Amino acid sequence: MNAPNSRGKGTPMHAVIFSSWVLVAAAASLSAAPSIRYLDKVFTNINVTSDITYGSNLMPDGSPFTLKLDLYQPAGDTAKSRPLVMFMFGGGFAVGSKTDGDMVLLSQTFAKKGYVAASIQYRIDPALYSVKPPDLVARAAFRGMQDAKAAVRFLRAHKAEYKIDDSRIMVGGCSAGAALALDLAYQDANEIPAAVDTNQLGGLEGNSGTPGISSAVNGVINNWGAIDSTWLNGNFPVISFAGTADPQVAYDSKGSQAGSACIYRVLSRQKVFTVLRPFVGMGHGMGTGDPRYDTLLTMSGQFAYDVLFKNPTTAAKPYSQAASQSTLRPLSRSLVSFHGALGAKAPLPGLGTIYVLDGRRISRAQGDFHAGQNASGVFITGH
Repeated sequence: MNAPNSRGKGTPMHAVIFSSWVLVAAAASLSAAPSIRYLDKVFTNINVTSDITYGSNLMPDGSPFTLKLDLYQPAGDTAKSRPLVMFMFGGGFAVGSKTDGDMVLLSQTFAKKGYVAASIQYRIDPALYSVKPPDLVARAAFRGMQDAKAAVRFLRAHKAEYKIDDSRIMVGGCSAGAALALDLAYQDANEIPAAVDTNQLGGLEGNSGTPGISSAVNGVINNWGAIDSTWLNGNFPVISFAGTADPQVAYDSKGSQAGSACIYRVLSRQKVFTVLRPFVGMGHGMGTGDPRYDTLLTMSGQFAYDVLFKNPTTAAKPYSQAASQSTLRPLSRSLVSFHGALGAKAPLPGLGTIYVLDGRRISRAQGDFHAGQNASGVFITGH
């Protein structure tokens, strides 16, 4: 297991995953298997500690604001050190709460797998509810990222109290919260937007609390977020979930608001472990009652487990649901059949190898592949 990178640059199975440039195709049928901590829900009950103060800072209007988080832990857990996953809410940096339904669902799910999970409140700017000038958005995102870094520092500083393994930390969120998670991992001091006055707001680490502690993390769970693609230099694994019809964060937008397909493509070319799960025809996010959320929870859990405990590389190998839980067989033995099963809508440009999930290569092809939401058991991974 590698320690977190410092900023030195350095449950239906109808899933389509994009992670580097290798195709994996299979149909899976579940079979009974022992539960695996950090991968499966091994706890029934959780304990929630609400409103833990992790810092303070000034709101956009200059008023003081106390920063708080909710901590979710598996009830009855005897482990002395558990990985941490920390989530940030969405709302366009204008609205939102650490108790929003998606934050609660994500935190509860990971706590039941054995993680310590945190949902944090960060500073928002209510003015952005009605207008969204780019300079105001940039400053709001910067403040939120500073708060997120402070929360990581706080939890790392209290690792003994909360039984946290601070060498294993994932961050994630939805929409604006996902953007904060990406910025936390990837933004450098020389990438601070011109609209941000660091004399007023502070530097990259900010002044929101617990100075002098590392804010480094191991990876990111990106739910329909965006980042400036020029900041994507480093080795922080990312899993991205996105709707192909998202009107707010375009699926394949580029530049300063790079969408999930662009994030996947840039990281793949840098040989960073990355996964993309497009939801064909979906807009900006989904409700927690949407059955597609089961796919998001399962895949993000698998991704976190692989990053934190398997130290995956971009080597050409299957990225699967836990092999111990599935009996796997080929979906197709020809590219023609594969294309027919996919049904063409969400684009994946590039070179690929079709695999079954036990690692046997089926065929190799080059061109523009397309993936439809009804492709049962189709996965793409490796490089």
